[in-house]
Formats: sequence, C-alpha cells, structure tokens
Amino acid sequence: MRWRMEIAVALGVLALMSARGAEAPFSFASTPGRLPKTVVPRHYAITLEPDAATFSTTGSVVIDLEVSEPVRTLTFNAVDLEFTAAAVDGAALALPRLDLDAQTAAFALAEPLAPGRHKLQLAFRGKITRHATGLYAEKYQTPDGERIFLGTQLEPTEARRLFPCWDEPAFRATFQLTVTIAGTQTAVSNTPITSERAVAGGKREVAFGPTPAMSSYLMVLCVGELEALRDEIDGVQLAIWTRRGVSAQARYAMEVTKQVIRYYNEYFGTRYPLPKLDQIAVPGGFSGAMENWGGITYIESAILFDPASSSQSTKEGIYSIIAHEIAHQWFGNLVTMAWWDNLWLNEGFASWMGTKATDHFNPAWQVWLRANDDKEGAMGRDARRTTHPIQQPVLTEGEASDAFDEITYSKGQAFLRMLESYVGEADFRAGIRGYIERHAYSNTTTADLWTALESASGKPVRTLAEGWTTQPGFPLVHVSAQEADGRTELVLTQERFAVGDPSPAPQTWQIPVALAPADQSVPARTVLVAGEPARVSLPLRPGAAVKINVGNTGYYRASYSAPLAEALAGNFALLSEDDRVNLLADTWALTESGRGEVGRYLELVARLPAGETSLAIWEQILRSLDRLERIARGTPGKPAFDRWWTERLRGPFGQLGWQAKPGERSNDGVLRSRVIVALGLLGDPEIVAEAKRRF
Repeated sequence: MRWRMEIAVALGVLALMSARGAEAPFSFASTPGRLPKTVVPRHYAITLEPDAATFSTTGSVVIDLEVSEPVRTLTFNAVDLEFTAAAVDGAALALPRLDLDAQTAAFALAEPLAPGRHKLQLAFRGKITRHATGLYAEKYQTPDGERIFLGTQLEPTEARRLFPCWDEPAFRATFQLTVTIAGTQTAVSNTPITSERAVAGGKREVAFGPTPAMSSYLMVLCVGELEALRDEIDGVQLAIWTRRGVSAQARYAMEVTKQVIRYYNEYFGTRYPLPKLDQIAVPGGFSGAMENWGGITYIESAILFDPASSSQSTKEGIYSIIAHEIAHQWFGNLVTMAWWDNLWLNEGFASWMGTKATDHFNPAWQVWLRANDDKEGAMGRDARRTTHPIQQPVLTEGEASDAFDEITYSKGQAFLRMLESYVGEADFRAGIRGYIERHAYSNTTTADLWTALESASGKPVRTLAEGWTTQPGFPLVHVSAQEADGRTELVLTQERFAVGDPSPAPQTWQIPVALAPADQSVPARTVLVAGEPARVSLPLRPGAAVKINVGNTGYYRASYSAPLAEALAGNFALLSEDDRVNLLADTWALTESGRGEVGRYLELVARLPAGETSLAIWEQILRSLDRLERIARGTPGKPAFDRWWTERLRGPFGQLGWQAKPGERSNDGVLRSRVIVALGLLGDPEIVAEAKRRF
C-alpha cells in the first residue's frame, strides 16, 4: 500500500513539474502529499506535560475529523511517539501500526468510518530531543547555575514528533494547546494565554486560545525561565522573550518590529491577523529563526543588540531577519504553499519582502545594492550542473528539508525583484494584495500568484515566470551592435550560462532586459528577449557605450562584443553604483567560466577612483580577490600580485583609516574592517604592524 501511494505521489508531482506552464491553481484534492485526502483534521485539542529531567513528554490529543467517504483505515503522521490509548467517537481502538519509513501510524477499523464528523482521541508519550527537531532542550548557564530552555522546531515535518497529526501543509486546522510546566517557568505559544491554574507538584497548567486554521508546522511551544520586553503597535500586543537579565537588549528589535508590522499592514492591505506577536530569543545552540505564527523563535544573536558592544553588521542583520520572519506572518502563514515543491513561495518572497522593508527604513545601508552579494552567491551555485529549479519536485520528508537552500531563498528573492521591476511596483503590490485577500487562511501554488499579478498588471506574467521557476540555471545575454543611418541597433541573443559544464542542456527564458546608454542620455527601456534575437534601435552616435541590466535588477549575465565592452570600460565612471557592481560581477563571472580574460576584470578594478568607498563595489571585488589570491599562492608572481592589490586597497583605506569619523556613513565601518583584513592578508607591513600594536 505504501509503495502504491509513493508511486502515485511521484508520478503526480513529476507530471506537474514536467508539464512546463501546466501547474494548476491550488486544489486540496490534487495537492501532492503522502496522506489520504479522505480524512481531514479540523481541530486539535492538545495537552502536553514536558519533563526536562527525563527528556520525555506525556500528552493527549482530541482531533475533530471530517470524513468525505467511508474509510477502514485512519492514517496520520507520528514519529518517536508511543501510544498508550486510542478511541474514535469514544469507542476504544487497538493501538496503531507504526511505519517508521513513512513516519505514519495507522488504525485498522473493525467497521468503516462513515462520512461526516468524528473525534479521534489519543494518549501518547514522546521525546525531548537534544537538537532542534520537534520539542528540544537547550542548556545554558546563569549566575545561579545551569538552566534548560524548551522550544519547538516543527518545520518542515517535525510536528509529528510533538503530537500525532496530519503533518502536511494542505491539512490546515485550528490548534488549542494546554501545557503543564514548573511553577517558576513561563510558557509561550501561538496565541494568548486564556487561563492558568495551579496543579499538583507545584506546577501550573497553562491554556492557550485557539489558533486560526493553519498548517501543523507553524505550531510553537517555548518553556523556560523567561522575561519579556513588551509594547504594542496598531492594536497588536508585542513581547520579546529572553532569558532573565537580558531583556533590555531586545529594545532595538522591538523598534524594528513596530516599524515592520505597520509597514506590512499597509503594504499587504490586510492587517496582521493575530491579537499578539511574541518573539523568543533562544539561548544555546538553536540556529537561525522560525516564523511560527504569532511566536517567532530566533537564536539569541539574531535578535539581541547591545549598543555598547554590538557591531553595525549585527544591527543590520537583526533588522533583516526580523523583517524576513514577520513577512512570513502573511506570506507563508496566512497564505501557505500547498506542498514543499513551492517552498520558494514562502522563503523567496519573505527574503524579497524583508529586504524591501529593510531598505525602506534604512536607505543609508544600501540594502538592495548590497543584496547583490546574495544574488552572486546564488548565481554561482545556479551556474553548476548540480543546481535545481526554484520549484522542484519534493517526494519525501528528507527532500523537504533539502529544499531550504540558496536557490529557494536568494534566487527566489532575485527573481521576484526582477519580476517587480518588469511589472511595475504599483501593479506588483496590487497583485500581492489581491493574492493575500483571495487566499487568506488557505494554500496556493505559483499558478495562483501568477493569476493575481496578471490580473493587476495586464502583463503576461505566467508566460514569463514559469520558465524561471521550473527550469534550473539562468541565461547569458550576448550584446552586439550594428551602426546604420546615425543610429545604433543592438542585437540581443541568449544561451544558458554554465560553469564547469561543457554541454549544458539548451534552455531559453523570457528575459526582461533593461538597457540604456552609459551616459543616460536616453531613458532606459525594457525589451523581452526570448528564443529569437531581439533587435533594439537607439539614437546613439557610433561607438557609444550601452549597458544592459540597468539597475542590476535582472537575474542574468551579460556578455558584450569587444567594441561594446571597451566602450563600457572607458565610461565606467559614468555608470551608477548599481551598474558598476553589475558590470564587475558579470566580467568576473565570464572570467571564472572561461569566457573572458582576467585582465579585463582587473582593468575595471584599476579604473575605480582612488578614494572609492562603496561597500557594495568592494564586497564584489574582495570576493574575487579572495579567489585570485588563492590561485596566486606559491607562484613566482605572488609578490607583484600583492603589491598591485595593496595599491588598490590603500585608496579606500586612506579615506577610512583605523577609527570611525564623526558623521561617517554606517557602511564605512563595515568596509573599514574588510579592507584592513584584506590588506593584512596581503602582508601590508604598516597594516600588520599597527594591528599588532592595537592588539
């Protein structure tokens, strides 16, 4: 039976993915998954009592079920749970059959369960893990000795370790949790506490209100000796929970939270839907953050800020990650991807939205300009034969976990930025608002998003977008020019860009290419480059420099014919900061792929003004320098290499120096540290001596 189910799932998902452009809007019945759709949970009433001393839990759950046709088997997810009692509608059941490979439990029923509403009652024992899966424990030290924090990490498929459930995104239900904890502890979950009472053994029973209908992986429970910094914004009660004694370090995060929630309320046109938002700083070894609805968890370093000692990079990182996780409260929680093959709808969008909000409130940080660093990382992986599409088949729990990578996050973000630039900011926002309003408290596929954006913009979003989400890799656009009758005709063609793959599968994309003369004498225009060469006529003098991917919003590489490349290099100083970063990145990528000479890249670096202090430009250059320095090690030319690069880096260092200056840009502090490190690694004697003296 399990093999038949897995084969059916595999064939269904692969059929969706292979039929380019054929993905359908969300339908519960046809959504991929491993559980039968004939039984659907509507509500969970969960009771838990964790015991950190024994790393175990005891619990029970009453699940309201809706059955659509007679069934003789009840199958749901469960891992590392020991069942002690079971009943359906009050009638006792024999204990279920467990399938460790499928991570399921199944009851064989003596009589078919009739269509309609039923109640499944289960009692069980579970485990507290020592790593962030299911319910986990983190130990940390305090002045009063060791303490234990309990938290949950249920994404993508770990809710089944906490309680028996239908642990797939499409099975939305409401959840109501009651937990028994030590009298000195605090418990935090998705919703506000509705009641507390003392129970035997000096413990407290804490009951939380029901959640909205949501996916199981968005449940959260945190228990520990905690304190809170509290506030309120637009009627939403806010709290940031920390271990005792450090809640003052959450003040910056609270200000960020208030800015971001108000911004998203306006942007999405739908207000934050819960009465409260808790954010929990997890001590110990938990990594990253998790967007649990109404109870976001973070590693401490991602949310706590000490003005006396924390760096500018820490400040920027906190803003970015909070903006990302709160974006999920709409895009991911209120509207959830139907299945893990559309994970990018959650993560790519939250990355894009978080960057957009961070840039909106902190323009001096040049967030979009510096997001080129993440885009370059994604393109570096995406150019390899080991890449995968943004939207990829996911058949198993392990594959769901593997989907959380650079392609899903950073390529997803870069593609959405390119799509917004093509559609237009106002129409794109209108489409997102319509999408949120129509699909609130439900699930979606990419087809639903394309429909909303097409409706708002009137542009062929679906036709353009599907090639970008269902194909691996990305294009290289070749640019050449012909002169005729006082005008310049550009010819644009495409092929797949690859590194280390001599014969990549041929592919084409619909590429929105923004182009303009380097001197900006003519406004930028956008053309769609598809399978056939695109020809664009511009009123330019012969030999004028022309740049494509204006503003660096496109996710593609550019290769210019020799005359155009020379003209661009000669006009390098006229380009905007975005375009200089993009030209440097493309020139370097062509070098790495064997399509260009390193000398052309170094020529661009040499053309930078001696006092250039753009962080985004130097981030790109320093990444390339790291690669070149590794290649140069042990070669006869290494001393000359070091001298050449030292001369380049001495320019920005001369502007920045060792110490922060009154009124300097926030980015200058970040660049200062990176330039000093680079000069030290190149062996600059003055830098090395001063670093030792300061140490």
